Amino acid sequence: MKPKVLIVENSWTMRETLRLLLSGEFDCTVAADGEAGLAHALTEPPDVLLSDVNMEGIDGYELCRRVRAEPALAHLPVVFVSGYAPRADLEPGQPQPDAYLVKPVKPPYLIAQLHAVLQRARGATAKAAGEG
Repeated sequence: MKPKVLIVENSWTMRETLRLLLSGEFDCTVAADGEAGLAHALTEPPDVLLSDVNMEGIDGYELCRRVRAEPALAHLPVVFVSGYAPRADLEPGQPQPDAYLVKPVKPPYLIAQLHAVLQRARGATAKAAGEG
């Protein structure tokens, strides 16, 4: 069974490009903005969230904060793909993505990063279960 990835991207072209690139190894669902992405994640939690950063309304950082604030989604790995470098003006303690990739991203690298954050998340979940 393929891991489920939720792609949150405001550009239709980029959203569809990512969906097509990833669909060979992942079960892809898409959302056009942060609001729709959060709603979808709450109703059908993915295994990993792939989000743009600069979006109208809820941007990637706010989406990450809201996801991490939801008990059912707090464990969800978040990967940002953006045309801009990571912000340096973030408040200390603000939730950060598990990976931050700057466009253009080579497809094999993106796929490898998604698998890596999924593997780390599985390891953390297994470790937490073993300690309980």
